[in-house]
Amino acid sequence: MPEVGRFPKMAALQKFRALALGYPVEEAEAIGIAQATKYAIFKNLHVYGRRRRREAAAWARRGRPLDLEKYATFQLAALDGRPFVGGRTFSAEDYRRALFLRYGEETARRIEAWAEDLVKATPREVLEDERKFFRYVWLPHRDDPV
Repeated sequence: MPEVGRFPKMAALQKFRALALGYPVEEAEAIGIAQATKYAIFKNLHVYGRRRRREAAAWARRGRPLDLEKYATFQLAALDGRPFVGGRTFSAEDYRRALFLRYGEETARRIEAWAEDLVKATPREVLEDERKFFRYVWLPHRDDPV
């Protein structure tokens, strides 16, 4: 079995967080992979916030304004109704490639089961707050074996 790093764990956790907050499966998977990408690119949220505003202004000048409200809970922008990070949009297909194609069906299902159990045990107020989720769910469990 391949060793599971933090990236797929974050993607799965964010998927199940989005599902718990009422997003449909396809959108939750897109959010999951976008969030994992965001954390890989922008480790410091206050720096990311400034960059997100600059990026939104640049896209608006191109005539394609970013929606900063659609995924505000996740501190993600949206472009054409999809999560947008690092100059690209993300879909459920990106999530599936990152987990299922890379790790295989069995390992990906175990990653998802681990994430789903953690999210089920998390109070809604933590799920709704990016910093609390990071502090109380991600940090203590990011290195858990899957």
